[in-house]
Amino acid sequence: MDINIGNINALTTTINKAFNKYIETAAPTYGRFTMTIPSNAGENFYPRLAEMPGLREWVGQRVIHRLEAGAFVIRNKTFEETLGIRREDLEDDQFGILTPAIEQLAADAAEMPDKLVYDALETGVKTACMDGQYYFDTDHQTYNENGNLTAYSNLGVPQGTEAAGPAWYLFCTRRPLKPMIYQPRRPFVVTAKTQITAGNVFSGNEFLWGVDGRCNAGLGMYQFAYRSTRPLNGDSFADALAAMASQRRKDGTPYGIRPDVLVVPQNLESAGRQLLNGDMVAIEAPDGKTWIPGSNVWKGACDLLVAPRLSQKVGG
Repeated sequence: MDINIGNINALTTTINKAFNKYIETAAPTYGRFTMTIPSNAGENFYPRLAEMPGLREWVGQRVIHRLEAGAFVIRNKTFEETLGIRREDLEDDQFGILTPAIEQLAADAAEMPDKLVYDALETGVKTACMDGQYYFDTDHQTYNENGNLTAYSNLGVPQGTEAAGPAWYLFCTRRPLKPMIYQPRRPFVVTAKTQITAGNVFSGNEFLWGVDGRCNAGLGMYQFAYRSTRPLNGDSFADALAAMASQRRKDGTPYGIRPDVLVVPQNLESAGRQLLNGDMVAIEAPDGKTWIPGSNVWKGACDLLVAPRLSQKVGG
């Protein structure tokens, strides 16, 4: 290929089309349980919602659900990836790999929200959220049926003789407020540095194409999330459902939280499919010592989402 302005501009147009086409067809999974909140500054401040609101009969004065100070901040970060190709390779038409390489840049950009969200999710056992407790913790607060404060745990740990396994997650995603936050600031775009008189070409004999964008992710509504390292079976699943459903407002009214997505790492896919899709499961026999086939009451209870980015190690 002759190295001239016309050919380089045509090549850049082809590269932009390849990038945009691929990034639009990517299928990240974070959006199923994440709310996207755009940012127009270096960081977003997220106030604490002291209580999730709900409609009530208007008797007396309005009950105000205040957004309180002192919650958390998500600071945007800039991410980049740059690809270079020698001038001689362009001249000799040795750039057949260029288009798939640019498509890989697009894939990496499209998957960045997934990476950020799942990385943030796995820090939930050691990262404080809006109420000052760790996102997954045994010391959150809710109310009982009498309107009295009581402890609430969204963290399942092995019971009795159970052995710990990889972490799995239950999410309620039916509402506008969601368990996780993705915060885009500037979209990922590909930029060409291909002017023949530019420093990288003139001095380094190399054409450059780079992708960059600004964004970040963080922890959202802990009330809609549950993490467990118990064996994934009907008992642990039922306990997780019951725990999430136990949350109430100040007046004792249940929030009515019903999880609809079970998220598992790759090595729990079989257990997840058996739990949510199988017709039969093993149940304890009357003798308390053996197991026999029984009907699966949890079939179809949730959607299953297998997340390869989640840790497969014991304890998550």
